[in-house]
Amino acid sequence: MKKGYQCLYTILLLVTCLIASPLIFRQIWKSSKEIEPTSSKKPPVINIKNTGDKTTMTTTTNITDISTDYGMFQATTESFSEFSEEQTTAPAPVIPETAFVKSDPSYFDDALFIGDSRTVGICEYGTLPNADYFCSVGLSSDKIPNEYINGYSIYDMLSGGNYGKVYVMLGINEVGNDFDYIMTYYNQLIENIKSYQPNSIIYILANLHVTQERGLQGDGITNENINTLNAKMGAIADNEKIFYLDVNEIFDDASGNLMSECTNDGVHVLAKYYTTWCEWLCLNTVPVETPEEITEAVSETTTESYSYNSDGYSYTTDNYSNNYNYDYNYNYNYDSYY
Repeated sequence: MKKGYQCLYTILLLVTCLIASPLIFRQIWKSSKEIEPTSSKKPPVINIKNTGDKTTMTTTTNITDISTDYGMFQATTESFSEFSEEQTTAPAPVIPETAFVKSDPSYFDDALFIGDSRTVGICEYGTLPNADYFCSVGLSSDKIPNEYINGYSIYDMLSGGNYGKVYVMLGINEVGNDFDYIMTYYNQLIENIKSYQPNSIIYILANLHVTQERGLQGDGITNENINTLNAKMGAIADNEKIFYLDVNEIFDDASGNLMSECTNDGVHVLAKYYTTWCEWLCLNTVPVETPEEITEAVSETTTESYSYNSDGYSYTTDNYSNNYNYDYNYNYNYDSYY
């Protein structure tokens, strides 16, 4: 009898399990599907946007992830602060252009020329005798604060005179050095001129090129370095009170080197060409005060031409012709200082 009851209970238990098992398995499957594995979350995406001189970095996170984790936030991006990005290539300096006019030599009566041996040549062999000169062989922008010429420092000259124009030509003695080092002292000189002579026009004169042969001597005095330094100095020009003049246009050959027939040492022009240089300066002046001071506009001198020959320099215009013939040559030789 007892065996009969046991068999009945066993049958009822099996029937119950068969009926309940689908419901149990269904609930387990449903519960496991509702749990989302954490590994399915997408990592944030970092975007870097280059705008030229600035770089903006943003982190973008999927909005579903934010809502799931926090529920209250509705945002898609988070911006970080901007930071500067160093440029790999410096842009070429832009030198302002201006319309220069022709003046007679009296324009330079209130001018001060500051420079090295090339300026010494303008002083000794040029045609601007009424100008003042602070120049010496070997002068450079880093030496000029401690330089005395005829007992005067540059500060004595700037504070003691009333100059309408100041011409600066320095660099050939330092062109082989670090350009930033050079420009530190050169900029300081320009600022001192502006401070002592606030009403003057400042002319930055480009360094004269050297011959191709001179540029191959390996001491850094090359036309490539000269052009780089000239560009840095010329970039100071604001076309208002500071102007840039490049005389190389009249002394260069077709390759951009100093013409060999104009020099003996490859660095300085012959004495007869300093007259040429001064006449060129007269053609490139900024008018001051009244238009009456201008003798003739540059646009009216397009017929003027320069020509060179072994006998001398010939300069011609519609109004006059002057021939300069010298039977001597001029050359500096001061222990390689210029």
